[in-house]
Amino acid sequence: MEFNIRKHKPGDIGWIISMHGEVYIEEFNFDPNFEIHIANKFVYFFRKEKSSFDTVYICEEGHERAGSIAISNISNTKAFINFVLVSPQYRGNGISRKLLDVVIQHCKNHQYTSIELETYDILESARNLYKKLGFTIKTVHKNVELFGQTMDQEFWEMRL
Repeated sequence: MEFNIRKHKPGDIGWIISMHGEVYIEEFNFDPNFEIHIANKFVYFFRKEKSSFDTVYICEEGHERAGSIAISNISNTKAFINFVLVSPQYRGNGISRKLLDVVIQHCKNHQYTSIELETYDILESARNLYKKLGFTIKTVHKNVELFGQTMDQEFWEMRL
């Protein structure tokens, strides 16, 4: 399989929201409010004062979407990663790593000094990849009740 990473185009945002709902409900037993949460995050992503730095990327194989990621600025030196997802049928091909490499390089190209992201303790594969790439846990909110689950909400950081 050959994968291409590109910036988002019409139809991609709806796909990202829908896939988050499907995957997290199926694999992690989240309730449907998670999909609404993702939709609201996108509304914020596009409503806030946009900078040329803020970008949504899509990974595709041929014309099929395989994964997503977004990067936005928190400040002039700090960025935040969001919407990291790989469709189940494309897992095991290093797509998450490729998408993360793209946003990390994007941050370096813009002279950012740190990147943050949010995840949950039940997302073991994602957490392992973040650790392998050099992210470290910055803050943990224990036993948070979100989307019908009780889990630890974690905020990770990578210094560049």
